Amino acid sequence: MIAIALEAPAAVQADPQALYQAAVADRRAGRPAEAVGKLEIVLAARPDDVDARLNLGLALLALGRLDEAEAAFIAVIARTPDYAAAHAGLARIAQRRGDLATARRESAEASRLAPADTEVAALASSLVEGPRWRLDVAASRSELSGGLKDWSEARIAVSRAVGDRWNGALAVEATERFDNRNTYIEARLDRRLDSGGVYIALGGAPDADYRPELMLGLGGQMRLTDRVSATLDASAARYPTGAVTAIQPGLIGEIIPDRLQVAARWIAVRDETGDFRHGYSVQARWQAAERLGLRLGYADAPESSEGFTVDVSAWNVGVDIGLTDRLTLRLGAVSEDRGAYDRQEATVGLGLRF
Repeated sequence: MIAIALEAPAAVQADPQALYQAAVADRRAGRPAEAVGKLEIVLAARPDDVDARLNLGLALLALGRLDEAEAAFIAVIARTPDYAAAHAGLARIAQRRGDLATARRESAEASRLAPADTEVAALASSLVEGPRWRLDVAASRSELSGGLKDWSEARIAVSRAVGDRWNGALAVEATERFDNRNTYIEARLDRRLDSGGVYIALGGAPDADYRPELMLGLGGQMRLTDRVSATLDASAARYPTGAVTAIQPGLIGEIIPDRLQVAARWIAVRDETGDFRHGYSVQARWQAAERLGLRLGYADAPESSEGFTVDVSAWNVGVDIGLTDRLTLRLGAVSEDRGAYDRQEATVGLGLRF
């Protein structure tokens, strides 16, 4: 903190108001870390300065330090209940956490206190209840080495949000591998929690050759800190060749809030022969622009995709392009080493919210 403050001229350091103005300039220029250091010094000299504490909360919010930002906004409201920007700050924190009820309540209070504020109005607009339905369709084609016949897959999924907490989905996948065709159907129910969420999924393929005859999946995500969440996925599936169980604990880190996310998981499998196998996967997603997201991942783990379990190493890349506010185009590619042969896959898909 002191090191950051020393970057300011001596005259500014000696004048809390000048240091405050320098901190605000830092925050507005996209230097929140520098702003936090200066504002903490200002507040040490002027602990009752609600403007400085509000700007501290905004800088902490920009850094993804949600708990600290929340405490700053609450302290502002405790001293000045009618400070609209502090209520808007709490609304943004709740929105980022997925607590839309609290976000809308705080946003409504900010709008009541500052009806002409354009930023408050934009926040309120972003929290208006959006589309409840979502439709996803995708198709892929895989080329195999060694003269093996290509694979193909088509998928359609529809989901609906019920309130702010529940979401139900139904998906159907039609696949063709080595002249065998399977249709897999899966239903899933998600429940949002204040600090994460949980889900249950049930699926199966009638007359299965290589897809599971029956599958049960459970999992969830829990926020550990403002930037780190823990995940856990578990499944039990019955294939024509035997039962396969898996557990996948992992972590998700927000490297740059709302821009760069990295996820890693350990994959442990008890395969159809009773053998224990394990591996890992790492995925990254970068929101390069408002309507452009990039994906990159690598996995070296067991996979049960052909009726038996094999160790697979694979790279995947993808791009998500927002064609409109409600329509997204997804493109992807996968390169796999499956031991006996290699596989190269290309995927195209569309996501529509309505």
